[in-house]
Amino acid sequence: MLIRNAEIYQAGLNDLRIDRGIISDIGRLSCRPGETVVEALGGALLPGLNDHHIHFLSFAASLASVDCSPAAVANSEGLATRLRQQLPSNAWLRGFGYHESIAGDIDCHWLDCHCPNRPARIQHRSGRLWIFNSAGLAILQQAIHLQKSPPQLPAESLKSGRFYDSDQALTALLGRHLPPVKQASEKLASCGITGFSDMTPSNDRDTFALFQCLKLENSILQNIQLARNSTFTSEETATTISSGPVKIHLHENRLPALQELVERIQASHTAGVAVAIHCVTEIELLFSLAALEEAGTIAGDRIEHAAVTPEHALDRMQALGVTVVTQPHFILEKGDSYLRDVESVDHESLYRCHTFLNWNIPLAGSSDAPFGSADPWTAMRAAVSRRTASGTLLGHNEALNPEQALALFLGSLEAPGQARKIQPGAAADLCLLKHPWAVARTRLTSDDVQFVLSKGQPIYRK
Repeated sequence: MLIRNAEIYQAGLNDLRIDRGIISDIGRLSCRPGETVVEALGGALLPGLNDHHIHFLSFAASLASVDCSPAAVANSEGLATRLRQQLPSNAWLRGFGYHESIAGDIDCHWLDCHCPNRPARIQHRSGRLWIFNSAGLAILQQAIHLQKSPPQLPAESLKSGRFYDSDQALTALLGRHLPPVKQASEKLASCGITGFSDMTPSNDRDTFALFQCLKLENSILQNIQLARNSTFTSEETATTISSGPVKIHLHENRLPALQELVERIQASHTAGVAVAIHCVTEIELLFSLAALEEAGTIAGDRIEHAAVTPEHALDRMQALGVTVVTQPHFILEKGDSYLRDVESVDHESLYRCHTFLNWNIPLAGSSDAPFGSADPWTAMRAAVSRRTASGTLLGHNEALNPEQALALFLGSLEAPGQARKIQPGAAADLCLLKHPWAVARTRLTSDDVQFVLSKGQPIYRK
């Protein structure tokens, strides 16, 4: 394939040839007989974008679910109306994105009033809480009785319908139903995404086997890296998906003993596997840094989210050499809640970007979809503007320029904090925009994505 007259990112106007999935030549090139030619018409040609923290199957499931987030429903009445619009049906109703600012700490009794008879479950936007109605609880109870050794669920949860951190148990009881995976992958491709790291903490060997099948049957178009729940190896997936770090999901209200975390990090490092530690509070971050300082770090160790980063932690993060994978679009999507609920003294510490770069701390961007927008261009715009949905500036000192915002999504899956370049010998993971970069940088919109290639194969065409 020959891409002609492309403004190659940071290299100027040129032609580019692809042979067997690899960029073979860049320059003023003549078309070969029978060669496919793509006319770029001066549009910017970027490395394909990588989403460095997504929950892909949950994102796919969200496409067939009801949006219950504050962006979709303003209050209790709005949520009740939206749920009633889904009736009648006997199939499961799945909601996502709920926050207590809408209707408080709802439970099965609240859901029964507004979604009777049809089994329903709604996920909190944190991803940690599922809320079932009575019809859903009845199906759970039946599954418990049918299994010889069912997973244990708290008795109080079986009464209230509120299940915290119970995904594995619920999946064991209800089974795993494949969501619209191909649709989800195509949606990512339309945004220019050619690769993603799935950072779901429960990823096990079965998850690897499932993703391998989905990749081989072309249901997933992107390059894939999967985080792991332990240091198991999956050599059989080496040609289709790559093994990522061990994901460690901390919760401030029930942190392990420090030595326990240290030993888990050391065990992972001994196996040659980096760790990715979930940190959305200051305490979780400081606890993680203390454990990493005692255990030591290796290349690839990551801090996920870094939602609250006090200034006194920056030198420790720099010394450890960890990469931060963050989500600047949460300033847009949740910033007004932060302004209301977070102490004003911490506002400058929320989802830092520019400060990390100033401290030479490797930084990468991600969606955390379905808990945030899956469109990386939304994150780029938020990283540049630092404005909430109401238009309020939040952490203006953390704003990036458009090139820095784009670079958040240009790292490889293995080294997310190091932007890739378009050069001969590199994999032909490419994203062609409608406009030259001088125009595109003022827009930062997925509407400009025209043509996307993964390893030289078209996965999206406008």
